[in-house]
Amino acid sequence: MFARLNGFDRSLTDNFMQLESEMDRLFQAAGLRSRNLTSNHSSQPQMHIGSTESQVDIYLPVAGIDSKAVTISLEGNQMTISGQRDLEKSESAKLVKKERFEGQFHYQINLPDDVDQERVEASYEQGILHVKIARREAAKPRQITIQ
Repeated sequence: MFARLNGFDRSLTDNFMQLESEMDRLFQAAGLRSRNLTSNHSSQPQMHIGSTESQVDIYLPVAGIDSKAVTISLEGNQMTISGQRDLEKSESAKLVKKERFEGQFHYQINLPDDVDQERVEASYEQGILHVKIARREAAKPRQITIQ
């Protein structure tokens, strides 16, 4: 049985993985969530987005990528993060399993309407890109004291 699995034509599974990746890109381009948030994609790093009353936090694991190879742009309420990772490959080694992403990645993130486009910070520490987008002061809830 294992001999049959090892001899399985990988081009078919590669085609399905490519189709899945393209579908995810279509969902993201339409501003929709990915249909499978927990899958382990090898085509791009997995992003985490958090939100508090004061800011929106975006975390993207990009270990092994020079921070200068990652671009971040903000137009209106849409943030774009893109970059590329090229992995060194040994000509003599046969690839048995691949879980690290390689190649280009591109994210388009629709941000809430109350973000302050003038107060965006990006940092890169220990392989994690962290983008902080502050919310506008006027949009934050405030406590009103009764007189």
